[in-house]
Amino acid sequence: MNPLSRTCTPLSDERGPERPVAGAPAPAAESRPLAACRDLPACVLLGDPGAGKTTALQGECAVLGAERALLVAARDFLTFDPAAHPEWRGKTLFVDGLDEVRAGAPDARTPFDAIRARLDTLGRPHFRLSCRTADWLGANDRERLQSVAPDGRVTVLALDPPTPDDILQILDERNVPDAAAFIESAGTRGLDALLANPQSLTMLVDVVVAGGAWPESRRETFERACRSLAEETNEEHRIAQGPVSADDLLDAAGRLCAGLLLADCDGYALRRVASNARYPRLDDCLEQPAGPRESAAVATNVEQGGAVARRVLATRLFTAPHEGRFAPVHRHVAEFLAARHVARLIEDGLSARRVLALIAGGDGKVVTALRGFSGWLAASCGDSGVRRELIDRDPVGVVLYGDARGFPPDDKRRLLEVLPREAPHLAEYPLASVSAAFLTPDLEPALREILNAPRRDSEHQRLVFFVLRAAASPLPGVSELLLEVVRDEGWYPDVRAAALDAFIRTAAPGRETAAALEVLLDDVHRGD
Repeated sequence: MNPLSRTCTPLSDERGPERPVAGAPAPAAESRPLAACRDLPACVLLGDPGAGKTTALQGECAVLGAERALLVAARDFLTFDPAAHPEWRGKTLFVDGLDEVRAGAPDARTPFDAIRARLDTLGRPHFRLSCRTADWLGANDRERLQSVAPDGRVTVLALDPPTPDDILQILDERNVPDAAAFIESAGTRGLDALLANPQSLTMLVDVVVAGGAWPESRRETFERACRSLAEETNEEHRIAQGPVSADDLLDAAGRLCAGLLLADCDGYALRRVASNARYPRLDDCLEQPAGPRESAAVATNVEQGGAVARRVLATRLFTAPHEGRFAPVHRHVAEFLAARHVARLIEDGLSARRVLALIAGGDGKVVTALRGFSGWLAASCGDSGVRRELIDRDPVGVVLYGDARGFPPDDKRRLLEVLPREAPHLAEYPLASVSAAFLTPDLEPALREILNAPRRDSEHQRLVFFVLRAAASPLPGVSELLLEVVRDEGWYPDVRAAALDAFIRTAAPGRETAAALEVLLDDVHRGD
């Protein structure tokens, strides 16, 4: 197994760059190969859970060789007496897992100060220290670590996500037979963000392999993937943090994501110095005691909720774009978790009208930034009335961003009834954007009506083009009609191509279908 050639980005300031002004170019990332940092006297490597910090340190330590470098777990570094380990002296020390010794500690500074004391006792050697981003205290840690650095300076590095070639290499090592197809399938299901974390990627492979195939629905795929992302795979963290159910973690993550989406924020800050309008401080966003008589009980609930919230930020459901700040690993994941949480609140009695008022603009339609949330809410709500309301307000968003495939037949038929009014805008959506194919055999009569309509104006053509891309289930009752569209020069070329794709996806497999395609191919060769 060949190690990945990882890259990293130096972090110069805990606060990180502010959100760029609209239209201004984003500042260039100062990414560099991790190998280019080998001559640094002291550095800290930060990354999300499963990002590959330990593997990266192992690779760098191996390059330097046993005579010049030594990898030691942070727990062992604090437990054993340096006098009994002369091999620790005179080498670059790779101390792995500051986050592990901080997990569950009453004061996160205590184990950190113990590591500083060890380094001081050993004569302030060159060192590398790894830590989860969520457990790094930013400027405070950096300044105190500098006191034991060989030259008084510490470089903090953020481990970059794997490159596309790295992803292909990981899939190859996991014996995925067709890595390109796997990546494409993840993209069409809105799960491409999970490819950017080695552990998340392997979890996604396991989700698919365990079932022998991709899950039946897009919603099930997200549910299983999010459960994997919320799982703590590090035994030290599991022991220190104590048991918290996956349902509780996902619900807490949903609450945090719902707050971000509805307030149009990017993430949360754990410390005030890292907070701003885009990253409000987490503690400031938690509920405060309602009154003197309830304050003790409510304060206890807030404290417990805050502990679970901070634990959620440290899972692979969130990532750290800058020191001290945490954002959902991907907006698709945030939208799914937020809708999952809000749907449960509606089932428990929250007014659906209040939710709809929060996500709609003055015209009653769902605002653009919340269409993904709206689509997943339609897929997650057991209340068909809420789903119908969302369909009427934003049918395109419901199809594109949620999972309409599992809707009851009446709701899917309502989608087909409402979509024509959006026809002028349907050309704005690229071919790959329809990821939730919702056309099923029970919709064949409605589909035939759309395809048989005598209209050939641009709006109807856009509607047909959009609908044909939502066909994935076997639809034997419209196969011949699809071939008629392919041969009809009255349809736009893109519509005819979409009809052919739909025929290939939905026709019954067998000799009859193959023969129909052979005849069509002969006609193309003859120029007919």
